[in-house]
Amino acid sequence: MRNIPSHIHHFSWHSKISFELPIRFEEQDEDPDTNSAIYADDLDDDDELGAKVLAKATAVPENQNDAYRLLALESAKLPDRNTESFVECSVDGAPAVQQTLVYEQADIGIQVLRHETFAQIGNIVFSLTCLAPAARAEEYIPAFDHAASTARFVLL
Repeated sequence: MRNIPSHIHHFSWHSKISFELPIRFEEQDEDPDTNSAIYADDLDDDDELGAKVLAKATAVPENQNDAYRLLALESAKLPDRNTESFVECSVDGAPAVQQTLVYEQADIGIQVLRHETFAQIGNIVFSLTCLAPAARAEEYIPAFDHAASTARFVLL
C-alpha cells in the first residue's frame, strides 16, 4: 500500500530556498524585487485564519559574518515582542539562529506566533519567517520546525 505524503517540497528561484511544508500550503506570491516568496494555508476566503511562510534571501555587506544573528536580534527588539525561544544552530551546514516570538497584531486583534530562522552563507542571509495565530501554536510549530530542518540553500 502506498503512503500519501504529508509534506510537499517548495522552491523559489527568487528566495533560493528549498524546503518542505505540510501539503495544505500553497505558494501565494513571489517577488523578484525582494528575492522572496510567500506560502500560505489559508488562501480561500472561507478558510480559518492560518499560517504564512516568507522565504527570503537578503544580500548583506561583505565581511559581516554575523548578519544573520543581528537580523534575528533586531526582529526580537521590535516593540511588544516576547521572545519564547532563541537557539543557535546549523541549517544546511550554515550557521543559523532560530527564534520564536509572540506579540499582539493590532490590526487583526490576535496574538501572533512568529517563528524565524536566519542562516548565512557568505554575504547572503536566508530567512524563513513563519506567522500563525498563537492560539494554533501546537498545530503550526512542528510544521515550522520541519520547514527549517529541511531547508536547503541553492547558490548557482
